[in-house]
Amino acid sequence: MKVCRICGDEINTPDGDNTCPQCEIALDMQHKKKLARRRQAAREKAEIMESLGLKKVRGALGGTYWE
Repeated sequence: MKVCRICGDEINTPDGDNTCPQCEIALDMQHKKKLARRRQAAREKAEIMESLGLKKVRGALGGTYWE
């Protein structure tokens, strides 16, 4: 007997899959929402920095910063 690691319902999935299809969809939606919030925050930060007259530049070691 195999159960979903999230909801605890009994499932019949291949070895290695530990979540039911409904929980997989829910996890995917949560990930997409989190990614969208992160992208929006980055856009807002870039807009603020550009309004202050700063430019985003790449450093010699590969990092990026505002100057």
